[in-house]
Amino acid sequence: MLRYASTDIERVEIELDHQNPRNISVRARFCEEVLRIFKESKRKFDFLISHSNELVSHEAVGKIKKLRPDLPWVAYFGDLFVRNPYIRHMPGYPLVAEDSAIERETLRDADLIILNNEYQRDLMFTGNLATFKHKAVIIPHCYDPAMYPADVVPKNDKFVFSHLGTLYYVKRTAEPVLRAVDRLLEIYPEYRGKFELRFYGASPCDSDRACHEAMRNPSHVRFLGPVSYSESLRLMAESDALLLIDGLFSEADDGLDCNPFFPGKLTDYMGARRPIASITMAKGPTADIMTESGNLIADSRLDRVAYVLKRYIDRKIQPKYDVYDNYSVGKVAGLMEDAIKSILKV
Repeated sequence: MLRYASTDIERVEIELDHQNPRNISVRARFCEEVLRIFKESKRKFDFLISHSNELVSHEAVGKIKKLRPDLPWVAYFGDLFVRNPYIRHMPGYPLVAEDSAIERETLRDADLIILNNEYQRDLMFTGNLATFKHKAVIIPHCYDPAMYPADVVPKNDKFVFSHLGTLYYVKRTAEPVLRAVDRLLEIYPEYRGKFELRFYGASPCDSDRACHEAMRNPSHVRFLGPVSYSESLRLMAESDALLLIDGLFSEADDGLDCNPFFPGKLTDYMGARRPIASITMAKGPTADIMTESGNLIADSRLDRVAYVLKRYIDRKIQPKYDVYDNYSVGKVAGLMEDAIKSILKV
């Protein structure tokens, strides 16, 4: 990734327990080292920047901000934490209270908050944090066209959908798609053998594996191993269509009427310039982009998912690639530059 950076980046590694990073002592050590490195550096810094993966990055930079309150602080949140609907499905997940406090303190103390979509912003800046909403700037994920192989076109003997990336064991699973494959072939048996779904990434969860084994047409779905990032971009470009699966939430179970996550994989997909079929909610950044670009979305209803798959197999979907272009690094980098310049002291 750094090979494509347009500037020199000084990278410093801190030796810690990487097998068990989510504990208080490891985080304290990380913050101490960050402070030490900052104090010993001879460089003149114009601003501070932190990110939410992991949230200890915000904690460490918050300590530098207390040491140097004159330095503007830019805090980037890829995802929200306090309102993250997945947390309740992970009993015993460590440092929930601590990370919730870090998120609130960062929204309060940072000079600029960069988020990637409006749904995320509106869920984060509520209650007594609403007064800080003016500090938020929306800058979407982006892709770099230079990272994709040139002149690659699909040359498949059947229509290939590819899904790249991690699925979860709850809310965001392959099950709706697997069941829809059987439903599609039940209605249109003449489509048997004409398409294939390929899932690249970590091993499927037990429920997805069981669902696959129970399929009437399991040969239409393949679970393949993880690949490198550069290889994933090539596989995207070689696919006939790309498959995106978002979390499906509800107000009753999760207190959400939208999916507030903007998956970085969606921008990777757009960079490959292929049609994209999305399993997602009707409200959220994915749905907005899919609708604007002329792609189709489906929720968990089998007939809807089967219909969407068929439309792509029939090559009826021709995306508006100029919408994809809005997420290229050439368009988005300027937004980031303008946002940072807005808080620099000149």
